[in-house]
Amino acid sequence: MTSILIFLICISTADPWADDSPGISYGEGAGFGQEFYPENILGPPDPNATSTYPSSSESELLTLGKYGWVVLEFVDNAVIDDVGPDFSVFENVFQFGSSYFRECAFVEVSQDGISWVMFPWDSQTLEGLAGVWPTTGDDPTNPDLSGGDQFDLADIGLSWIRFVRLTDCGDDVQDGGLFDLDAVVAVNWQGMEVFNQNDLICYPNPVNDCLCVHVWISGMIRLYSISGRLIYTSQIPEGLNEIEMANFHQGVYILRFSNSTGLDNSIPFTVAR
Repeated sequence: MTSILIFLICISTADPWADDSPGISYGEGAGFGQEFYPENILGPPDPNATSTYPSSSESELLTLGKYGWVVLEFVDNAVIDDVGPDFSVFENVFQFGSSYFRECAFVEVSQDGISWVMFPWDSQTLEGLAGVWPTTGDDPTNPDLSGGDQFDLADIGLSWIRFVRLTDCGDDVQDGGLFDLDAVVAVNWQGMEVFNQNDLICYPNPVNDCLCVHVWISGMIRLYSISGRLIYTSQIPEGLNEIEMANFHQGVYILRFSNSTGLDNSIPFTVAR
């Protein structure tokens, strides 16, 4: 089933840090940092961490436990695919001599917190996993300076995401132990303050069966024919919404989203059969 996804993008004062943790499941060996969760994994990584003296405070780290997992959400912004890596994950990896003490996690991402895509990984090189490279303590939004592990959405064919799920590798990877999360930081990102919305972007286009509409505030959806005839209207809540397109004829339509705050924007799309 081909879908079209609409989301709202704006220039804003949002920050690049993960803002919330809507889900967690601890595994065997967890406990460290739970008293400070979720604050200890939100915001930037520990600024005092270095490659040889990593973060060690419960107020900065959270141990997931064996096969434990946690979800982080970007609420006021979205990570977008742009030049270079798009987000970084920071763990308390440290270097001793020419070796590294590593505790790894699988990395998955999602646009809606429901459907997930995992980054491919290699059990020998550890490429594609989090918890491989130390944090330097320098600018966490600059991969050339920050250390940590970087991920590029182009590698999995996504243009944007708002959720990151990290799962301790358990016995699937030979590493030093249990993954200790410090932070997840967007490198390429765009704010989502819909009250100051400038653009409405849709993809893929055309659509066949189902129109998916993702908005960050409730409002009214109206569909018009290219001639301007109103053919569908619905009040939609915040979040991901779907409109069945099976009974729509092939052709060009206009999607209009508006709400009581004065937000009003439109975009054309094509129904193909």
